Amino acid sequence: MTSHERIDGDGVGSELAVHLALRRLGTPSSVINVGEIPAIYRFLPCADEAKVYPEGWRDDFDLCIALDSGTPDRFEDIYKKIAPLGVQIVNIDHHYSNTRYGSVNWVGDEFSSTGEMIYRFLRGNGLEITSEIAACLYTAMITDTGRFCYSNTRVSTLEAAADLMRCGAAPSDITHRLYRAERLEVFRLKSLAMSTLQTAAGGKVAMMHVTVDMHRETNTTYLDTQDFVDIPKSIGGVEVGILLREIAEDHKTRVSLRTEGGVDANEIAAEFGGGGHRRAAGCRYDGDIASAREAVVAVVLRHLRKAGIHEG
Repeated sequence: MTSHERIDGDGVGSELAVHLALRRLGTPSSVINVGEIPAIYRFLPCADEAKVYPEGWRDDFDLCIALDSGTPDRFEDIYKKIAPLGVQIVNIDHHYSNTRYGSVNWVGDEFSSTGEMIYRFLRGNGLEITSEIAACLYTAMITDTGRFCYSNTRVSTLEAAADLMRCGAAPSDITHRLYRAERLEVFRLKSLAMSTLQTAAGGKVAMMHVTVDMHRETNTTYLDTQDFVDIPKSIGGVEVGILLREIAEDHKTRVSLRTEGGVDANEIAAEFGGGGHRRAAGCRYDGDIASAREAVVAVVLRHLRKAGIHEG
């Protein structure tokens, strides 16, 4: 099992749930990612078994289950390794921008999360959902729905969450670990990032950024910024929230987008070679933060006009 770079709660929860389910079936499996599992998710069962490629790699793998990854370049190093070996890929994902790169593709953009898809698969095939699996899937769902607040939360999502509780998931414990146990260093990073907050289009657009120097000053990494884009998006009247994050190793900028109303985040990200969902998407920009901000805002303003949303 693998998932995307800068792995989030949905990716972690989904791959660990599949790993645990396969273990109960007696099927040997490994979890190998292109990056580390963020510390905030390491309370999950078997998280300590996950490896960072190439650690744990074996050339006798006969199947790769790619979870929550819209394109193979989201786990590029692993994909380049398995492609020449002829290893089949099962692609399970809920992003409608998914490129269907697998030997088997299950792309369900009607689901809140890949975790909800795994839940439906296990239930639909009569497989037991243990308390450990339930904890992983509940984490996947609560993180990708913004604590069940985003528009991707449906009746079926909440019904699945309730069933996971009956299977042994403990919402109060999971919520505490995810949202009430943040490190002081992350709060300091958040403060620095919020000091860069800017608006455009009469307050319809809000953005902030994170630099490598900020990470050095606060002893944090990019793994600590996963929810930062929700900050500018949470301001009243904002239709598009933007987080710009400096990528030191290749002099590029990572762009995360959250939108409301008729503005499609996926369409905006696609103009820069990225993708995602209608309300949440991302891309990379080949340039520094200042140039990325200028380019992205110009595209966002065009999409605001397209959606009939006027400045001011």
